Amino acid sequence: MLQIKHSLHKFSKYLSSRKTAVFLSCLFIYLIGLHNLKKHVFFNNSGKFSVSIGILQPLELQKIDRKQYVDTKKYLSSNLAASSRLGNHIFELSAILAMSRKLNRTPTFFIQDIYHDQMLMDTDVLIPGLVDHFLIINQSLPATVTPVDFHKVCCIYDDPDRLKNETDQYLHIKGMHFQSWKYFPRMRNELLGYLKKPVTDWPDLPKSNDTNFLTCVHVRRTDFVGTGSHVPEIDFIIRSMKYVEDREIRKDMHMLTVFFGDDISYLEGLTQESFTLDNKKKKDLKTESFISRDTPSDTLLYSQHHCDVVFFTAPHSTFGWWMGFFSKGNQVYYTDIKYTNDTGIAQGQFKPEDYFPPHWIPIKYDGINNASVVETL
Repeated sequence: MLQIKHSLHKFSKYLSSRKTAVFLSCLFIYLIGLHNLKKHVFFNNSGKFSVSIGILQPLELQKIDRKQYVDTKKYLSSNLAASSRLGNHIFELSAILAMSRKLNRTPTFFIQDIYHDQMLMDTDVLIPGLVDHFLIINQSLPATVTPVDFHKVCCIYDDPDRLKNETDQYLHIKGMHFQSWKYFPRMRNELLGYLKKPVTDWPDLPKSNDTNFLTCVHVRRTDFVGTGSHVPEIDFIIRSMKYVEDREIRKDMHMLTVFFGDDISYLEGLTQESFTLDNKKKKDLKTESFISRDTPSDTLLYSQHHCDVVFFTAPHSTFGWWMGFFSKGNQVYYTDIKYTNDTGIAQGQFKPEDYFPPHWIPIKYDGINNASVVETL
């Protein structure tokens, strides 16, 4: 018991001596610091002082001549039909990019709601190189920005030159859709270069090569029927396919057809049809056609790599338009909208010369009992 008490006493003295040593060490460091601190005390005119230790500087020396950054860039943004489909998205972003270059502005995209967010993602899946040009701002358009009237209707070109007199740093235009090739007349190769590389080889569809020549036929129906946008009947589609194949036929090649559209049952009906070519050869679509069931982005990529010819039957279909624009062969036929009941022209919303590139080929009934289809001259 006495031995235990003796041990505790020695430990207590040891602990006390350790505390004293630590205290003296801290006091010594403090005094050294205080001595050095006197060398860094500065007084300003009011009698107050500033302490400089290391990177701290006296108040008189804190006045650094810093250059203030001024943003001299100018920006271009627009209203967007963000709830629409992929074809509309590509039109809008391509046009804004081209106009921003003409106006020497930075193309800007405001993520104003979930539709704009989805638009951005859907477009980026297909053509990321186009999206990369945009300054993306995750907010609504600031209330201080006043939109400017421009491109009031979907499919009539409005010359961007008239915006050159706009001096506001942030130019936001009211128009949307921008469905005209005239906004980006020399950008086809550039836009093709922005498309992503395919991640599929389309195992269920034929490939364009030295032995296969592919005609891609796009049929849009579901959201066009009853809306005033023209939807051709089966007879016109089949007669048009005959006309296109007679013109595009390649000797010693397999002439194959691939159907695309939003109504699979309707496309299945088309595959049951047949027609006779001018060379008397019978074209049986049961054995010489295919139906695509791919996503919109994969469909446009397929067109880029395999569609030697494109025929889009609903002339106001933006998706059919881009199938033609991106197509491998850049040989495009379309139903001549001037000879349809489409309400766009009558309502002053549509100019065919603004919407369709001049080298594309419009076709229509020949006007004689609608027995055949001809090119509109």
